[in-house]
Amino acid sequence: VYQSTHAPLPHAVAAPRSSPLAAELASLSMTADELSAASGLSLLELQELETYGLLISRSLGPARYFDGEALLVAKAAKEFGEHGVEPRHLRMFRTAAEREASVFEQAVMAVLQQRRPDARAEASAALERLAVLGERLRGAMMRAALSEYLD
Repeated sequence: VYQSTHAPLPHAVAAPRSSPLAAELASLSMTADELSAASGLSLLELQELETYGLLISRSLGPARYFDGEALLVAKAAKEFGEHGVEPRHLRMFRTAAEREASVFEQAVMAVLQQRRPDARAEASAALERLAVLGERLRGAMMRAALSEYLD
């Protein structure tokens, strides 16, 4: 059961989000306790999200650290939980994102293999465009699938 506490965001700077691939939180590194406080999830709930591959920590000595993406995932998981959606059901988002990323990687691989100085920037721009197109397509498909329930 998800807790309903809200804590301030520790040491994070929100970056303007110009694309779906833009990092929303810059230079954030949090312990599990800090992530718990910032997201409103218990340590057990965070561990469950890690078990399902939704959160990824990095170890430094005995401590585990999470980045800003982990905070965004944890907050989203908390909100999904408030609607009765359990972490095990959120794995589909990870799987879908990995599959979509794989398709995008294939689309830009030819550019990345070129030895031009601007190839990486060109591939990055293409990934940004593909991510925007993916958001639009998912939105349209979601609206179509749920149209009988929408106003």
